[in-house]
Amino acid sequence: MKPAFSYIRFSTPEQAKGDSFRRQSEKADAWAKDNGYQIIKRWSDLGVSGYRGKNARTGGFGEFLKAAEEQQLPPGSVLLVENLDRVSREKPRMALERFLRVIGLGIGIVTLTDRQEYTAESIDADPTGMALFGSLMVMIRAHGESKLKAVRISASWSAKREKARVKGLPLSDRIPGWLKSTRDRSGRRVFTEDKDRADVVRRIFNETVQGFGRRAIAKGLNRDFKRSFLSESGWQPSSVNKILRTRTTVGEFQPHRRDEKGRRVPDGDPIKGYYPAVVSEELWVQANAAVDIRRKDSAGRPQAEVANLIRGLARCACGKRMMFLNKGKPPKGGCYYRCSAAARDDGCENKRLWNARDVERYLLHQIDPVRIAAAFEPSTKRVAPSPREYDLRIAELTAMKTAAMDTALRYAGTKMAAEWESRAESLVDEIADVRKRRDDAVAAERSRPHLPTMQSALGTVAALAAKLESSTDEEKAPLRTGIVQQLRTVFFEIVFPPHAIIGLIELPEKPKSLKGAFGLPKPIEVRTVDGVERYFLRHVFFRDDPEELATLDGGKAVVFPRFS
Repeated sequence: MKPAFSYIRFSTPEQAKGDSFRRQSEKADAWAKDNGYQIIKRWSDLGVSGYRGKNARTGGFGEFLKAAEEQQLPPGSVLLVENLDRVSREKPRMALERFLRVIGLGIGIVTLTDRQEYTAESIDADPTGMALFGSLMVMIRAHGESKLKAVRISASWSAKREKARVKGLPLSDRIPGWLKSTRDRSGRRVFTEDKDRADVVRRIFNETVQGFGRRAIAKGLNRDFKRSFLSESGWQPSSVNKILRTRTTVGEFQPHRRDEKGRRVPDGDPIKGYYPAVVSEELWVQANAAVDIRRKDSAGRPQAEVANLIRGLARCACGKRMMFLNKGKPPKGGCYYRCSAAARDDGCENKRLWNARDVERYLLHQIDPVRIAAAFEPSTKRVAPSPREYDLRIAELTAMKTAAMDTALRYAGTKMAAEWESRAESLVDEIADVRKRRDDAVAAERSRPHLPTMQSALGTVAALAAKLESSTDEEKAPLRTGIVQQLRTVFFEIVFPPHAIIGLIELPEKPKSLKGAFGLPKPIEVRTVDGVERYFLRHVFFRDDPEELATLDGGKAVVFPRFS
């Protein structure tokens, strides 16, 4: 008996519950029996769409094509399909390419509905070309049907998304793992908090702000038998990170849609207040700032980090890092900071050794929150468009794209339709470009220095420093870890000139003026980082310049008790 292969495909999982698989299988078996063939292998794509060619790229049909191209299938065999639209519902040109590719490899295609057989020989022997033309018409019809269906589904979901934005109507019952979905008396979806799970989410955020890494948080949750609601196994560091990064924790929902290539992409701005918020915006920003800081400075031993409160922040005025030196226990030893370049005689003359205990005392008790808050003045006028302005442009372009697609469908099969399709495709590319710029603007907005976050971090430093005074040796390590994290949240760098300790705090924008009272310069430092000007408040913790002290009639240093 001659060899044959069967290929079955249907688009949605719901069709698996119906009769589609049995019908296609029985048709293939009946044809093979009637025509002296034996089905030696079967391929299938169940619940896979053929509209964008996914079945040919990653599905069963793709496996068939690979086997044919590698000459694993005997010449003269046939592929049995219910209709040509089971093979592909892509654009006619692409569907025709796949069709000709199969028969060009010496494999015939049999459509079981009309029992038509297509081979390279039969196509070439047809003087009228009607067989090839007929197959092309089937492909055109299949693509047109799928395209119309895609437009209707897209319009339906667009309407749902708009209702979600305007009226707050939930789109579906899909929710984060820390919420529950119920129905009110009218049948409307209502999302409520699952308290036990929401408490776990809040614990993850709070411990991150306190300085714990995601691995330590996951271990703590597993140790306390807090089961993961993101997977069947225990908590993983990746699960902790996923919760920290998602904006659903503050109640936002980001609608998505499929672009022309079938990729899942964001659709408009996130909808605020869609879900119940389980953490505040301030806590979300603070925790994610802590994550970013930890990533930027993640090398080194944990115990060394706890000993050195400004690890990764300390820089000499020459720009080189400050070494943390442990010279043993007091009274003869102690911990010190020293310029790494000066220690190597590498061009820096700043030979001063700074006692780490003194540095800690200045850092923890000389921060002036009032001066910091005053530096965060209203920003200068925005130059680039805001995320909201980008959203308005996206909405305008989307309306133009929808109109172009509607016109193309109205004039289907004509030259005008092709022009409008081309117009719609160019608008899709333009929308994608504007979306990217909008997303970049949103990311930049969130990464801007945030005064409430810094104020909260300063308050935490004060609270932890107060506890540190009376803590046991066992309690000191987690307290110091928390202080390290909060200092990194507030300060960009801690700079050590020969006679001062200065903290640099990044400002969100260029100050309106670089002059303060009486026309004196403000303590602002300007740096160019990656080609962008950034502005920093110079916060002086300590200074003992001999010339300055001489003008003040002596003294050991200039320090002002500000904050405790």
